[in-house]
Amino acid sequence: MAEHKPNPVDSFENLRDRVERFILASTRPRQSQAQLSLALPPLPERGANVITPRGSVAEFLGFLSDALPRGDIYLFGGVLRDLALLGRRGFNSDIDLVVEGDWDYCIPYLQSLEARKNKFGGYRLRIGGWPIDIWNARDTWAITQGLVAYRGIASLTQTTVLNWDAILMNWRTRTFIYRDGYLAELKSRLLDIVLEQNPNRLRMAVRVFRHISVKDARQVTSSAAMYLANCTAQYSFDAIHNEEIRSYGNAAIELPIYRFFERIKENEDLEMRARFETASESLKKEGIAVPYRQSEWNFDNMVGNR
Repeated sequence: MAEHKPNPVDSFENLRDRVERFILASTRPRQSQAQLSLALPPLPERGANVITPRGSVAEFLGFLSDALPRGDIYLFGGVLRDLALLGRRGFNSDIDLVVEGDWDYCIPYLQSLEARKNKFGGYRLRIGGWPIDIWNARDTWAITQGLVAYRGIASLTQTTVLNWDAILMNWRTRTFIYRDGYLAELKSRLLDIVLEQNPNRLRMAVRVFRHISVKDARQVTSSAAMYLANCTAQYSFDAIHNEEIRSYGNAAIELPIYRFFERIKENEDLEMRARFETASESLKKEGIAVPYRQSEWNFDNMVGNR
């Protein structure tokens, strides 16, 4: 699997430029010269010809953003994280969108695009070759479960598992909403856990391990280290490996890094820095080489719970 060297943005202006270039570059030639209406007319009768924004992500975003009478559409999480950390070549995943405002107004049009409803109340569709998940901001799992109180769109930055995902971009205004210290933590590759609870714990465990293995995390907080250590008590390496193949189609999580956090879990009576040292020494005695990224970690990399 090809790896992409991190090239973190140094400002939100830089990130805005990356996002716009990525979204606009995805534009494909229009199939019709007819203009999109900026007001949503009544749904047509079955069998009628409908002009729908299928050709590109930019067209789709522009259509929904301009058409919503009250509300906005936001890019959320992974697409912004990967563009901020790796650039365009480092992103090859789903595009997550959230709508704040007239969600019921969007549903008929998503259905007209043959979007399929998912189990969390959102919709999944493909636009311009990209898989897109879109849902109502208030229907985010952590909010519906009462784990995070909804006090506006910024509440979504408290619902992500990882700090690197805690960012949104309003497509209409091109403004960002993010956790304090977002760019600094991304630049230093400091990995932290925002919210442990998740409806698919195994998949989230895989995601966090992949951030360690693929996205060049150079520092971890104590909470992130314990999250991964606890995952080794819940899931075998085979279970994580199989889920990774199923979800991503490739394997990047290495057994030594799994064993490393497994040893941290086994030494819960020690202070965290001592657990890191003990885990490293234990693996060395077993002849297991910790991957080079983690072998470069030192005890100054440990950041206490905040």
